[in-house]
Amino acid sequence: MSFDDTKIKEANEELENRLAKDRSDWKTNIQDLVQKLKNVRELSDCQVNMLSYRQMLLDKITDLKSVIYRRNNTYEKYYKTQYREYTLNYDIKLTSGEKHQFIKADLGALRNQIDILQSHIDYYQECIKTLDNMAFAIRNRIRLEEEQI
Repeated sequence: MSFDDTKIKEANEELENRLAKDRSDWKTNIQDLVQKLKNVRELSDCQVNMLSYRQMLLDKITDLKSVIYRRNNTYEKYYKTQYREYTLNYDIKLTSGEKHQFIKADLGALRNQIDILQSHIDYYQECIKTLDNMAFAIRNRIRLEEEQI
């Protein structure tokens, strides 16, 4: 089992670009919903979109969590392989701590990929909180409109 650090670094750059575009798209979606809150006639459309977006984000979180799970399994496999490699085939005798540090350095790109994905999950969770708060804003907007009638 070989570990190609360069391939993973390139994949990380591509992943970061795709996720940046995704964040930009979600930012636009949420801003559009906020604009719709201003008009009472658009509240029902806003509410439907809000719930739909919330479900889409939950699905994306689930997908990313399964990717992270697979990446963690890959990380653990490579970690064990590298530990064995440094124990049996390395030219210099290393202490256990040194082996762990070398392996962490070797697998840094893969750990970075896992961290990027986790960060994006955190972003999605914050978007969901914003959408949940928007539900309260819709309710309050309707109450204000009813009081004016």
